[in-house]
Amino acid sequence: MVDVFISYARANRDTVCRLAGAIGRLGYVVWWDEELPAHLSYGEVITQKIAEAKATLVIWSAESAASEWVRAEADMARNQRRLIQASIDDCVPPLPFNQIQFAAIGDWSGAEDHPGWRKVRASLEALCGPAVAETAVAPVALAAAPPPPAVAPRVSRPAPRRDLNRIALIAITASVMTLLTVGGLVIVNGPPRAQAAETAAPASAAAPAQASAPGTTPPKAPTVEATVEPGDTIGEGVDPDPVLEATETGEDS
Repeated sequence: MVDVFISYARANRDTVCRLAGAIGRLGYVVWWDEELPAHLSYGEVITQKIAEAKATLVIWSAESAASEWVRAEADMARNQRRLIQASIDDCVPPLPFNQIQFAAIGDWSGAEDHPGWRKVRASLEALCGPAVAETAVAPVALAAAPPPPAVAPRVSRPAPRRDLNRIALIAITASVMTLLTVGGLVIVNGPPRAQAAETAAPASAAAPAQASAPGTTPPKAPTVEATVEPGDTIGEGVDPDPVLEATETGEDS
């Protein structure tokens, strides 16, 4: 698909070559008779390309204004309302094309801010759409200098499921060992309340004994009865038993 068809005279080939290169760098597809196939008729190819093109740029000069081919091509583009006109040697477009505005680019050397070149570009964008090259340059420029990546805050990674299972197993094992240890102590030593009762029982039994010790009467000493047979002699220093003496006296009397 052709975007821009350029119509010109052979005498202006160098200027047209520079102009075609500038339009092509904007991203538009340009066709001019330098690309004419050798096996096709000139008239057939020109008619086809002008019909396909979105815009026809006619370069007016003294030579092109006198060319029937250039006039025919300009007339075809005007009928399609796709005509863009430019002048390179202060040449005014001939009748009836002088009724349409044109851009003077005779002193243009490739500068982007040239008034005539800016007018040509504005007409190209109006008929062919925005320049493809300018649309594609912005993403490339951004890709060449990407913004610095934002530093994401460090987030502690959750412990793997295997570590969590291991921690849970260790906790359960420790709890079971604690329960077994406490249970063993209870079995060996008995419940705490039973130990307290056993400890308090001897103390409570000893307390009354200790309390009654000062006021109690000492136990009575056992009485030993001595039997004195007749003829026994009472030793010295021992008082004779009165009963024994009475008995002996009665017998004698």
